[in-house]
Amino acid sequence: MTDPYLFNGRSPDEHVAECPECTAAIALVERPGHAQAPPAMLRERVLSRARGRRQPATAEVAAVAVPYATQVALMDELLAELSVPQWDAPVVKHGTVRAMVEHLAANDARVAQFMGVRAREAPVHRRWREQAGALLERVAGGAHALLGVEVALAGTRPARGSLRQAMVQRAFETWTHAEDIRAAVGRPRGAPPADDHLRQIVEFGLGMLPKALKGPRRHVSATFVLTGPGGGTWTVPLAEPSERVAVLLSAEAEGFCTLLAGRAREFPYAAEGDPGLARDLVAAAATLGCD
Repeated sequence: MTDPYLFNGRSPDEHVAECPECTAAIALVERPGHAQAPPAMLRERVLSRARGRRQPATAEVAAVAVPYATQVALMDELLAELSVPQWDAPVVKHGTVRAMVEHLAANDARVAQFMGVRAREAPVHRRWREQAGALLERVAGGAHALLGVEVALAGTRPARGSLRQAMVQRAFETWTHAEDIRAAVGRPRGAPPADDHLRQIVEFGLGMLPKALKGPRRHVSATFVLTGPGGGTWTVPLAEPSERVAVLLSAEAEGFCTLLAGRAREFPYAAEGDPGLARDLVAAAATLGCD
């Protein structure tokens, strides 16, 4: 409640000194002992004022905020349903479900800290959820120009990209780890992201693919024809200038996202043109996950 961006440039202390409601709320938060309910109607009055001041998100901002918000809500619901033993269920890449959520929160923090969000000490579920919610609030309340600012991306190798790419990556990783958790506790797979959300993940992966290729730079392009929900056709220059399209690779879009996450036990695809380049592209795509 004392974050300066809420008060039109006035300091938190100046606002609190003149606002009995905020003074009362802060006193309740900081009071030792058992938690107590805030004054009647305080929450609704604060939310009402916030809604009145907040500008609606632009279409560009909403396009990257909504996919992340959707996956956060689904993950939050999943975690809330876990039993105590299920938090210690084994997960291949991170040891336990609890450790995986810690990992997810740490990767979210790369972007959250850039946006001025600091995680509080709390149990892992609550800490992850509060950080994700605060990050979403900051992004949704920001100008669309902010989406082009460069930030750190998650992954085994240091990489940077735009805030727009980072938010797509956050949605992608949250979806991926929710599926990891469902598998760990014996639940069926959830529904894939909406078509346009899935398409954003595909485009994020294709944008990162040229830098992930090993070996000398190849001044050719690759065309990807991905079918099913989220599908489309993309031609990706592997290095500039691109002299020609050297390979056309066809596959299913959701399966390609699973490959990007490093979760594909097999990846059915068809290739026309350079078969060696097709194999290299598939191998490189499998390294782009956030683990």
